[in-house]
Amino acid sequence: MRTVQELNNSKAPIVRIDPALEQYRDKVLFPEKLAKANEMLKTAKLPSRKRVAD
Repeated sequence: MRTVQELNNSKAPIVRIDPALEQYRDKVLFPEKLAKANEMLKTAKLPSRKRVAD
């Protein structure tokens, strides 16, 4: 276990993930939005890539 001072000086965030969220791992919560986003990605045109000089 780290001391409070070590935690305060740490650059990395301290995150604790609630294990109750595991029930949502393989579920699609918003199927309509997912379908719409997938359709938009299929028809989206990406800008042409410019070649950078070496």
